[in-house]
Amino acid sequence: MRKLAAAIVGGLLFTAGTGTSSAQTPGVVTFKVTNGAPYIVMMKMFSQTRRGWVWPSPTTHFVLNDSTERAARLACEVGENICFGASYNPDNTPRFWGVGFKGDKSCTGCCLICGTLDQDVSASWNLLE
Repeated sequence: MRKLAAAIVGGLLFTAGTGTSSAQTPGVVTFKVTNGAPYIVMMKMFSQTRRGWVWPSPTTHFVLNDSTERAARLACEVGENICFGASYNPDNTPRFWGVGFKGDKSCTGCCLICGTLDQDVSASWNLLE
């Protein structure tokens, strides 16, 4: 788990899966998140455009275990809508943010649209209790 936390701190470019055709333009988006809540938070990002695309992967998650701002720079397709979801627990109890840990909730202001490689599409969130 510490390796995942270190990776998100470093702002590494995470990719999920393969199969991007040449008709799709590669892009990038950066989610900057600070854990202002009293407990460790688990977080994922979910494509709203491509079914089943999850960062860092369907079976792993980012760990926000302190109040340091973390940046997750994601490889994506230009124009793709990506939302973050976070919670203390996989069942979204007692609290969740964004689209929730499973990506099945609705949200306002928790999504970004993937931009081109030379754009800096990013936003910051502070997760509060």
